[in-house]
Amino acid sequence: MTYFADLTHAYSLFDHDTVRYEWGTLDYRPRYERLSVGWLDASQPFDTGPVPDGFADALLDIVGNPAVNETRGLHRCEFCPSDTSLIADPRSDGESWLAFREIRVPARPGVMFAAPALIWHYVSAHAYRPPAEFVEAVQHYDAGWATEPSPWIPPDGERAVWGRTARNVMLRCVRCGQKFELHYTPDEPGRRALSLATQQLREQCPDHGKEWEFCDKVR
Repeated sequence: MTYFADLTHAYSLFDHDTVRYEWGTLDYRPRYERLSVGWLDASQPFDTGPVPDGFADALLDIVGNPAVNETRGLHRCEFCPSDTSLIADPRSDGESWLAFREIRVPARPGVMFAAPALIWHYVSAHAYRPPAEFVEAVQHYDAGWATEPSPWIPPDGERAVWGRTARNVMLRCVRCGQKFELHYTPDEPGRRALSLATQQLREQCPDHGKEWEFCDKVR
């Protein structure tokens, strides 16, 4: 998985953020700084230890509330055995993966914590202890940051309405690096793109399973 040191401005996966709503998605270039937390890698040490009671549950509540940057690849937990390394959202009965989305947590004016949704798994299964600033921000989290009008959401964002707005994105096979375009019209949050991407990869890279990652939108 991509590694960024905690509390650095190293986040560089995408120059835009995409937030999912009931009506569709809003894609925008953030005007806030993105402060990295929880981008762990097996080759790098990380802090471990106890976290406040209820913190893991509060963190899980943030996943999908709102959903940020969905369908940008299926990333496995590098600290789990390979046969159990694809982590499901415990609220989804195994039908949705944590590893294809991110979360945003307001830190202070103009600064947003950027973390993978897998951070909940790292905390609950691998004793990861996030920085104290992040823990406090999670405990005081308000999902209203994504409700427009909002100082966090620029007015010039690009909207895509479910079932109406066509999307073109570029995907890449994790194993061989082959890139391919995916054309679809979203009619269900996240799942249609995920299933179509997996199907298309199996057709173009039949020997490489279903591991893919999002490259970028096709302009």
